[in-house]
Amino acid sequence: MADSLTNTSILAADLQTYFAKKTLKVAEFNTVLKQFGEKVPIPSNSSKTVSFTRYAKYTAPSGTPSQLTEGVTPDAELQTIETVTAVAEQYGKLIRLTDLAELTVKHPAVQEVLRNLGLHEAELYDHLVFNVLKAGTTIKYVGGGSAITDITAANKLSYDEMLDSNALLEDNGAKKFGSDFVLVIAPQVKADLLDDADFKSANQFNNTNRIYKGEIGQLAGFRVVSTNGPAFTPELQATSGDANKVYTSFAIGTGAYQISDLQNMRVYNTAPGGQGDPLHQKRFLGYKFAFKSVITNQSWIQVIKSAGRNSITNP
Repeated sequence: MADSLTNTSILAADLQTYFAKKTLKVAEFNTVLKQFGEKVPIPSNSSKTVSFTRYAKYTAPSGTPSQLTEGVTPDAELQTIETVTAVAEQYGKLIRLTDLAELTVKHPAVQEVLRNLGLHEAELYDHLVFNVLKAGTTIKYVGGGSAITDITAANKLSYDEMLDSNALLEDNGAKKFGSDFVLVIAPQVKADLLDDADFKSANQFNNTNRIYKGEIGQLAGFRVVSTNGPAFTPELQATSGDANKVYTSFAIGTGAYQISDLQNMRVYNTAPGGQGDPLHQKRFLGYKFAFKSVITNQSWIQVIKSAGRNSITNP
C-alpha cells in the first residue's frame, strides 16, 4: 500500500495568499496641453461666464495703397470688436472607502486612492482641452486631402509638412513661444518623425535645452512635444487603401486658446463620521474643479491629421 501524501490540496484551508508589499504600477500618462493655453482665471463671485474681447485688426494694404488727396479728409471707418465667450463647467470624481477596508487591507488605501484621483484629474483635464482644440477650423490633412478618408499609410508627418504648417502660422500672424511655435504629437507620429532624416540631422547631436514637458526636439520652427494622453487615441477608418489609424496633432501659436479656471482642483478627504455616517463607517475621497478652454484665434492653431507608425495600409 502506497504512503498517503499530505499535499497542498489537503492543507488548502491553512494556506495564505502572499501579498507583495508594493502595489502594482498604474499607467501615468504624459498630459501636456494645459501648459500651452493662455491662463485667464475667473475671480470668485463674478459669474461662471468669461468673455474675451479683441479689437479687430485693420485689413492689411495690398496692391498699390491709395494716397491721401491734398486738403481732402478721407472717409472715416469703423473699428470693429470681436468677442469669444466661454462658460466654465464643473467636473469631479468621488470614491468611498469603508472603515473596515482601511483597517484590514495590507496597503495604504487612502494614499493609493488619492494618487489615482490625481492621475484621473490630469487625464480628464487634458481630454477636455483636447476636445476643444480638435474642433478647430484650421485643418491640415497630410497628403493634401480634405478628409481623414483621404489619408493613406504613406501620409506621415515630416519635415516638409512641418515647414508648411510653420509658414501658415506665420502668414496668419501667430505669435511664437519665444523663438518657435509648438507642435504636439502622439507617440506613433513621434516614431515616424524620429525616423525622418531631417529630424535626425537637426537633433542627433543637438543639446537643446528642453523647456516644455514632453519636448523631444526642435525642427522647422517648432518645439516638438510628445504626449501619450488618452485623448490622443487615433480615429479608425476601414476604407480600402487608406490608413486604418489617423492621428491628430496640433501646431500651436501662443494665445491661440485660453484656459479659464473658475475653481482650481480641490481634493477632499472626508474622514468617517460625517453627515449621514453616525457609526463612522465611511471615508469619502474625491476631487472637483471648474474650468473652460476655448480657442480665441482659429488661425493661430492648426489641427493636423496624419498617419502614424502603426497606420498600415488596408488590403
